[in-house]
This record gives sequence, C-alpha cells and structure tokens, in this order.
Amino acid sequence: MKLTRIAKLKLRVFRDFIWPKDLHPFARFNLIYGWNGSGKTTLAWLLSLVEKQTALIEGEVELEFDGTTKIKGSSFASAGLPQVRVFNRDFVNATLSQTSGIAPIYFLGKDSIEKQAQVDELKKGLADIKAEVGKAEATKRSAEKELDDFCVGKAKLIKELLTTANNPSYNNYDKRNFRRAVEALDAQGAAAAMLTDEEKARLRSQKDAQPKPTIDKVAAPSVDLDALTREVDALVSRSVVAQTLDELTRNSRLAAWVQEGLLLHSGEHASDTCRFCLQPLQASRRAALEAHFNDAFARFQQDLAGFLKKLESIKQKLGAVSVPDVSRFYEALAADASSASQKVSSACAEAQTAIEALIARVEAKRDQPFAPAVTAATASGSSRSSLADTVTEFNAVIENHNQISAQFKASVDEACKKLEASYVAEAQAEFAQRSVAVKTATAALETVNKRYADVQAKIEELERDILEHRRAADELTAELRAYLGRDELRFETKGTGYALTRNGEYVQHLSEGERTAIAFLYFLKSLQDKSFDLKNGIVVIDDPVSSLDDNALFSAFGYMKERTKEAGQLFIFTHNFSFFRLVKNWFLYLSKYGESVQCFQLRSRRHTDGSRSSELGRLDPLLKKFESEYQYLFKRVHTEANRDDIEELEHHYGLPNVARRLLEAFLAFRFPEMSGDLYRRLDRVPFDNAKKTRILRLLNTYSHVDAIPDPGHDLSLLSETQPVLRDVLELMETADKDHYVGLVKAVTRSSAGEQGEA
Repeated sequence: MKLTRIAKLKLRVFRDFIWPKDLHPFARFNLIYGWNGSGKTTLAWLLSLVEKQTALIEGEVELEFDGTTKIKGSSFASAGLPQVRVFNRDFVNATLSQTSGIAPIYFLGKDSIEKQAQVDELKKGLADIKAEVGKAEATKRSAEKELDDFCVGKAKLIKELLTTANNPSYNNYDKRNFRRAVEALDAQGAAAAMLTDEEKARLRSQKDAQPKPTIDKVAAPSVDLDALTREVDALVSRSVVAQTLDELTRNSRLAAWVQEGLLLHSGEHASDTCRFCLQPLQASRRAALEAHFNDAFARFQQDLAGFLKKLESIKQKLGAVSVPDVSRFYEALAADASSASQKVSSACAEAQTAIEALIARVEAKRDQPFAPAVTAATASGSSRSSLADTVTEFNAVIENHNQISAQFKASVDEACKKLEASYVAEAQAEFAQRSVAVKTATAALETVNKRYADVQAKIEELERDILEHRRAADELTAELRAYLGRDELRFETKGTGYALTRNGEYVQHLSEGERTAIAFLYFLKSLQDKSFDLKNGIVVIDDPVSSLDDNALFSAFGYMKERTKEAGQLFIFTHNFSFFRLVKNWFLYLSKYGESVQCFQLRSRRHTDGSRSSELGRLDPLLKKFESEYQYLFKRVHTEANRDDIEELEHHYGLPNVARRLLEAFLAFRFPEMSGDLYRRLDRVPFDNAKKTRILRLLNTYSHVDAIPDPGHDLSLLSETQPVLRDVLELMETADKDHYVGLVKAVTRSSAGEQGEA
C-alpha cells in the first residue's frame, strides 16, 4: 500500500485542511519543505500513529491509500495499514532515553564455554609465538644492517677512487648504485670484470689525465685577388674626356691644388678675385679650369677613392687574421699545427703584398688621371689561392685536436666504468654471502609470522562465534566516526545492549547533534531488520539534520540516500534549505530515469485573531529556481516591498520572519567575526538609527510564527511591513552596494524567466 493523499485533516495547526483538487498526489519519493511552525512535526507524528497502528484520539484525519482506499484516524488500530517507519524527534528521544543504552541491532552471539576455553589456550601459546617473532625480527634486522653497512662501505670506497673532475657522475655514488651493480653480476660476470693491478693502474692514470679544451676554427677573410685585379685594370684604364691643360696634366700636385682652389672660388665661395694673389680672376681662365675639372673627372676621382677604401679594408682584415698558439694543441699535433700556422701567416703576407700593389696602381691613377695606364704583372694562380688552402689545412689540424678531446672524455668514462666493474666484482662473493643471511632470516620470520597469524585468525574466528553481535557495535562506531567527522565516541557491547564512551569515559551527556546522529544511524540500520519489508514499506524522515554542522549534513544525506533508495515510498520533511537542496537534486536525478517524485511545501499563516493555520501545497517555483535560500529570501522581500496590490493586513503575516532570516544571513556574512543577537550586528551598520529601530521593532515582534502573540502587541504594526521591508533593502544597499545590485540583477532575471514560462 502507498499513501496517495491526506484527504482531509483537522489537527493542531491544520485547522481544516482538505487536499486541493489541483494538487498532485504523493509519489514514491516525496520531499516536503516548510519552515519551523509550518506543520512538519504534526504530519510526522500523524504517520507515526500509522506505524504504531494507534488510533487518533484528537482531531480528524482521513488518509487515502492506493488512490481508492480511505482510512480515518479513528480506525488506525483496526484497519489494514502498510508498514511504516518514522524518524522524528520522538524517535530520537525514545531511542536514547533508555537507561541500558541503545538496544543491539543484531542478536547473533553464541556463548560457548568450550570455544572460550580454546581461546584461552590459544592465547597462552600466542604469547610464546610472539616472543619467537621478536627474536626473528631482531635477527632479520641485524642481517639487513650488516648487508647495508657492507654496501655503504663499498660504495664509499668506489666513490673516493673514481671521483674525478673529468667524470662527475661518481660524485653522488651511494649504496643504491653499488647494490644495483652487484645484484646484476653473477659469478661468471664477476670473474670477467676483474682486472690486474697493472690494468687498474693504467686505467686510473687515464681517468686522472687532464684533457685540453677544444679550439675554435680560424676564420679568414675571403679575398679574390683575380677579381680585384680585374677591377683595378678596368679602373686605371678608364679615360676622362675633358679640355685638358698641359701644365695640370703634367703636374698632379699642381692639378690637385688648382682643383681645390677652383672649388674655393665657386658656389657659396664665388669670387671674381683670386683669394691667393688678390688679382682679378679672368672669366676665360675660370672657363678653362672648369673644362679641365669637369663632372666626369670628379666622378672618376670618387670611384678611385671608393676603391682605395675597399682595398684598405681588405688589407686590414688580412692583417687581423689570428691563429691559435701551438701550445694549445696536443703534443702529437704540435708539429702539424706549427707548419700550418706558418703557411697561414705566409699566405696572409703574400695577399697583403698583392693588395698593396693594387693600392699603388690605384693611387698612381688617382695622382695622374690623364696619364696612360701601366699594365701590372699577373699573379700566379697558386699564390692567389694559397690563403684559402692554408686556412683549410690549419682548420683540419684544429678538427683533429677537437676530436681527440671528445674521444678523450669517452675514454675517461670507459676507464671509470671498467674500474667500477672490477671493484664491484671483487665484492660480489661477500655480498652474496650476506644476502643469503638476510634471505634466511626473512624466511624464518615469515614462517613464525604465519604461525602467529594462523593462531590469531583461529582466535578471532572463535571470538566471532562467541560474540557475533560485536560486529554491530564496531560498525556503528565506524559509521558514527564518519558521520560526525571525529572518533571520540565509541559503542561498546554491554550485556544485551551498548554503552557509549567518549575518550574511554562513559558518556553522561550528548549534544543535540550527537543525539540526532546516533538515533538516525540506528534508524537507518533498523530499516534492514527482517521484520520490516523495505521495498514495500513507507519510510518517513523528519529533519534528520537538526543541530548538525554542514559536514554531518552531507553525511546524513549520503547515509539516508543509500539506505532508503529501495524504499517502497519515501517522505522527507525538512526546514533546512541546504538539506532540501540536496534531496531535491537527488529526486530530480531520479525523475530523469522514470522514478515517481514530487515536491511539496507547507505554508503557515496567521489570522487576524492571532491564530495560525498550515496548508500543504505545491513547492514554490522560486525554491526550484534558486540554489540558495538567501537568494530566495531576498526575492521574497524585494517582491513584497515593491507590491502595490495588498489590501488585507493578513497578507503581511510571515513576512517579518522572512525579513529577519534575510537580514540575519546578510549581517552574518557582512560581520563574520561577530556573534550574538540581531541588535549587536545591526548596530555595526552605518544607517539611519530611526529606521534601524523600526526594523528591530517589527522583526522582534512578528518574526517568530510559532510564538504566542503578546496581547499587548498592536496588530496594526503589521501595516508598517512594506515600509520596513524597504528599509531592510535600503540598509543592505548602504552596507554593501555591489552585493545588493548583484542580488537585484539575479532576482530580476528570475522574474523575467517566470514571465517567459508563463
């Protein structure tokens, strides 16, 4: 049987409840959310009567099962009702109020005198075996230490013998390196690796030798004398078309002097008077000189000057050629290096001489531009190519030197490896002997440990048969440790029940969170009893996270989810928004796979006569949209503060409680270092004192819906609800404007989404 509806209910805060026609029936998985005072306790208590099959003697109720069968509360004792298990505050009190502690979940222990005698006898023998284990462990530790000391000593010796500047790989040589090397050797390999004293001396000398550094190759300038000669021939063979003056053609020094003087009497220096003799400068004479020194002549002189500069640069580069000193080469290459060096120097000198000859020819042409060119003697092809050839020859000697240096390092490495292999091989026999001692001691320890383990296992097996119910105590201790995040509380078997200890001392008082945790774990265990058919029964859970911190809250949800997922029908009541969100998301996940799930909300409201009533209805869409109760509360306050369609005072009941919870949450985040009542935190906010007083007055008077109203309270104070709500919003904006603006944007988007869905 499954509960379909509460057809009608007149009990406590449910003044005259009738199941709404548009409200969906209960599903297999049901989540009911409501704040304190909204009727959750009443509904859970009502269903506990179904569990106990006890008739309702106060009020009226009619429950509908399987969509057709209706049973009144007065018939609970005689009607055929489904199996129900209810967790609520009454269950917590009943579970932990027994003087003998929590009753055992399982009664499977056996009290066998014969098996207890066997246990006592085995424990006596176990003490003797334990002493043997201690001796075997000491023997094994001693053998391992001797082997370890041996490896340390040999590794230290090898490190000292092989550490060299030429091969830094042995700087960190330790027992691990030695052990890997010696374990890789067998007797045959050790014999092959051993060296004679002469061989070891030669290898030690080789590893300690000092290699010479590598030498950079010579880079000589590229000089093509043939090309340069051809350029000079072409340049000096050029003729200049001009009206030449014989006295200037014959005397180059005079020509240069006159050309410079002409420039000093032209352009910005123009003058009709000779600046040297102060005589008039005749126009005919100026014209004759300008004809002699025309533009072609000037360009030709520039070409000569540029080429002379090029030749001078090549000459300087040849003079800068440097070859490494012969002393830097290995002795075997000294002769070749000396010979090649001399050839390079000679070739550079020859090239410089050739360049100087070319420079002389160009200078002669420059000085006698109108004189016939003199043909130069052509240098032989061998002399022209000798510089490049000699540099190549010298670089070949350098290459040989560098190859020897590289091979020298490899030979040092090889020498070190051969020496290491020899030293390791010499220690192989003793290492093998000590290793055998360790293996023998290890095998002996394993044998005695196995005897100890076999006897211990037999004792444990017998003890499990004697007190099988100890498993339940151990399981509860482990679950409580995971549930609360600490292990100070432990269950111990005591008679037919359990005793609770805290740090070894019997517990006299438990916190509300600890009481709830222990009772809820016990409740979830009880769902596995053979007397309860979980798959066809109804499970009701009312606020299992009361007084628990966040860590325990997640643990409670995890345990509840695992132990109740197979329930025939499940009801979960809660006022804790974080727990509500966890369950809601779980149910939404189940619905995706075809499970029947529904969410409800209990709403409470006060009436003008001071009484209040509760109703069960659909879950507020805002609770589905928001993942935070804080955003939901802000949405409510923001909406109600800006409404203009409220005519009845009754509408304001409940809003002070909403505003108080919003303000408390905001101030707790705003001033996390403070603790205490709302007044102390509110006093920290720089805000209009009159408005703060009005806020406190309304919230302190009407924020507790489960309190009995003071007859002295003026109900007309509720008319100030909307202005006070606006004061609350203004205070939040003043204290943290960015936060407030972000909340407004969030609720605005939510409202837009609701209109779109509508």
